[in-house]
Amino acid sequence: MSIVTNFQAVPNRLFCIFAAVAESENGLLRDQLESWATPPSLSRRGANDEDGGTTELFSNSLAEARRLGLIEDDGERLRVPLRADTSARRKSDLEADFLSRVREVIFDPQRAAAAGQAGVLYALAWFLTKNPLQPVSFSDAPQEQLRKDLGEFAAKADLGSTSSFQNLLYWARYLGFATVAGDGGTRRAFPDPTRAIGTVLDQILVINEWIEIDVFLSRLAGIYPVLEGGVVREELESMRSAPPATDDRLSIASSLALQRLVDRGSILLDTLADAKKARILDFGSTTKRVSHVQIGATK
Repeated sequence: MSIVTNFQAVPNRLFCIFAAVAESENGLLRDQLESWATPPSLSRRGANDEDGGTTELFSNSLAEARRLGLIEDDGERLRVPLRADTSARRKSDLEADFLSRVREVIFDPQRAAAAGQAGVLYALAWFLTKNPLQPVSFSDAPQEQLRKDLGEFAAKADLGSTSSFQNLLYWARYLGFATVAGDGGTRRAFPDPTRAIGTVLDQILVINEWIEIDVFLSRLAGIYPVLEGGVVREELESMRSAPPATDDRLSIASSLALQRLVDRGSILLDTLADAKKARILDFGSTTKRVSHVQIGATK
């Protein structure tokens, strides 16, 4: 199971479990947490589940929280594992702490594989290769497009149904890699890593210092291996039935994300006359050459 194949494991449910346990100074008994999370009318359902008399929604969400290392068993109680950087955690920081913990697992290929999340990385990397100018329907099954793009490797993405694809979109949006717009039958999803990139600019850029675009992309890929140059993205690109462009062109999704960050004042982009190498930002109908990046005034 993973956060895309475990259909109950959407971000808000896992956060609610994490927050409830984190806010309990001495941890929580599983039965106590279940009684809070499960309405009485459902308490008798799911008695044949692996975990006993509990609803599938609760048991599957809790199981995924455990796999991600968000929750651990301490005797009869559930606790949030301690970390050095969160020993003084305040309640207002709970969601930031939750998001940080999820990212630490999901975007570390070895930890992701150990937690059963390897398919999530392939699925997200594949989604980020899609053209945001041609958004996908939230209700469309992804299998045909996966087979077209990845051939025999399509199964690596763990997107075997519409429900798994929708879970991917929920998590991609939560992690800052997608925008979902519309409602009902008009709901559409766009690959959009703007927010994910924006949150780590302080880690890869220095104020008043231009760096080469390839250095910037390399540092970014070290944090998010699903982006260009990342180990997962590179592996996925090697699986594709149609090889990607070889002219140093970034995907449209990444190109638009960088331009949005420029428009917001978060970064500056330039092409210096003596630059050894430049990358091409692809906006669909137009392109732009960029050789250097600098952090902007608005982070």
